[in-house]
Amino acid sequence: MAKSTDQELRFHDRVDAGRRLAEHLMAYRAENPLVVALARGGVVVGEEVARALGAPLEVMVARKLGAPGQPELGVGAIAPGVRVVDERAVRELGISAKQLEWITAAETEEMERRQRRYRGDRREIEASDRTVILVDDGLATGVTARAAIHALRRQRPRRIVFAAPVCASETAERLRSEVDEVVCVAAPRHFGAVGSWYADFEQTTDDEVLKILSRSPREDRPRPAVSSPSRVDDLVEACGRLARPLESLGDLDPLMEQIGDARYVLLGEASHGTSDYYVWRARISQRLIQEKGFSFIAVEGDWPDCFQVNRYVQGRPDVGGNAQAVLRGFTRWPTWMWGNWEVVALAEWLRRHNASRPEQRRVGFYGLDVYSLWDSLDAVLRYLERVDGHALEAARRAYQCFEPYGGEGEAYARARVALVPASCEQEVVAMLTELRRSVPAPGAGAREAHFAAEQNALVVRDAESYYQAMVRGGEASWNVRDRHMVDTLERIMRFHGPQARAIVWEHNTHVGDARATDMAQAGMLNVGQLVRERHAREGVVLVGFSSHHGSVIAGAEWESPMQRMRVPPGRPGSWEDVLHRTGRPRALFPLGGDEAHADAFMDVRPHRAIGVVYDPDRERGNYVPTVLPRRYDALIYLDETHALHPLPLEPRPDGEPPETFPWGM
Repeated sequence: MAKSTDQELRFHDRVDAGRRLAEHLMAYRAENPLVVALARGGVVVGEEVARALGAPLEVMVARKLGAPGQPELGVGAIAPGVRVVDERAVRELGISAKQLEWITAAETEEMERRQRRYRGDRREIEASDRTVILVDDGLATGVTARAAIHALRRQRPRRIVFAAPVCASETAERLRSEVDEVVCVAAPRHFGAVGSWYADFEQTTDDEVLKILSRSPREDRPRPAVSSPSRVDDLVEACGRLARPLESLGDLDPLMEQIGDARYVLLGEASHGTSDYYVWRARISQRLIQEKGFSFIAVEGDWPDCFQVNRYVQGRPDVGGNAQAVLRGFTRWPTWMWGNWEVVALAEWLRRHNASRPEQRRVGFYGLDVYSLWDSLDAVLRYLERVDGHALEAARRAYQCFEPYGGEGEAYARARVALVPASCEQEVVAMLTELRRSVPAPGAGAREAHFAAEQNALVVRDAESYYQAMVRGGEASWNVRDRHMVDTLERIMRFHGPQARAIVWEHNTHVGDARATDMAQAGMLNVGQLVRERHAREGVVLVGFSSHHGSVIAGAEWESPMQRMRVPPGRPGSWEDVLHRTGRPRALFPLGGDEAHADAFMDVRPHRAIGVVYDPDRERGNYVPTVLPRRYDALIYLDETHALHPLPLEPRPDGEPPETFPWGM
């Protein structure tokens, strides 16, 4: 979503605005989209978008519900079959239920009159199972847009994109949780009114709407759904043609070519306890680092623990005699996720690789997650005790604020939700401000230590928000967490300089674009989606992982002892089942080409996702409905996979790793 307050982004009129908006939507041309324009001004803009995309144009009428005596003050909106009400505004203005019903009845009558006139006897274009681009001439409060979105949802489209030439930035940000993407040419913070962004903002008439609709292309015949189920045998055959063998490092060549000059490579996994996923991610990372100069690996782990690994692989003093000792520092459940022999092998390889490189070009290892509130706060205190007594006072105040909750983010959040005066937000912000004012000592090591301390302070700030959202429930905590991970990734990129290139290790549910799953309908976004949206021009490659059967390390419930569990065969009809039937024991599937975007691959099929808590006998809920080529740019399929090799929390008496270590490195 483009954001700018540049005066040159003002539009001559709605035609000019529509043409410029269409330039930002050309990526959707290949999806055979339907353009739905909000009457009346949005229809002029929508015509230009539909023409540029070669798409049919439909019209929708949504009406604002104005307050009694103040019709310009919206307290809600209606669209066909939907009413959205701002309950807070209704209460504050003292609007009774009867008054609201009168307003709704009057606006409904006008909405239906316009809808009948615009459509006449023409059949409404089918929106189910397709990408719908909802267009208006501007987004101010967003109340009518929300009503229209809810009305569209009833038709079960595959994806909804809201698009407008100009959007109030805060409104656009809020709307992103309700659609798959928000596209704006301009999104100023100081918005004013929609009309102030146009030299000519003359009101559009009903006659103009009718003229536009009469000359716009339509679909008079039913359109087959893009994701309609195909014969499984045909899909199996198509997958077999697309598969590339995967036996050795050299077999990764097609993936290396696909990555090219991309700056972001995100590597997924279908569980947090599968050895094969870690081994193949390590092999891919090894080639990216050696051949393409990637700068660091960032993982779904806590910043303080991962930073100790970073210090070890970069050869910093006083970290630990070997990677095993450092990785035993991962004591928060699930300990096996990073405390395992597969990561030991990776860390030792990184250390050897870095040993011959200048300090400023050593490859890093960082954690992106938000869980380490207490450990991060403690790390800030220890840093400031060494370097800045003035900033230390602010950190101590933050520490004292959280101390009554025993370092438990959930306990703090429950107190906040229960309206106990428990907010530590001001103390955290003060700590971060004072830390940023302190100046790091010269030298790469001191600069890195200051960067780590600032990141720990940011973790505390975002963890405070995360735990509050988690206790309240819903999808908000997921979104807070994934936004934090992407913001952290971007900070690491800036730290490593303008030529930096990033490798990310996270679960498929974070790496695969959420818009290609049912996560989007639940208002959830994720790391893969955000990195694509923010950095598409710099090159982003998302790689998913999948397997059909095998074994895994997981827990029967949260914080229960880890177990080696069986992974049963993939569900019939799932992507795992389809890929198993190709007969390939291991394969790389490039999903970026035209062949992978043929109708057969556009099926919405279940795709397995195993978490740290797992029950093999209740597997049905462990699948995410997925359009595979839209979720990933490539998929690595391993028919049978094997459980991870966790480190013991205490070292073995002989200090030796299990036999056959270091797998794959």
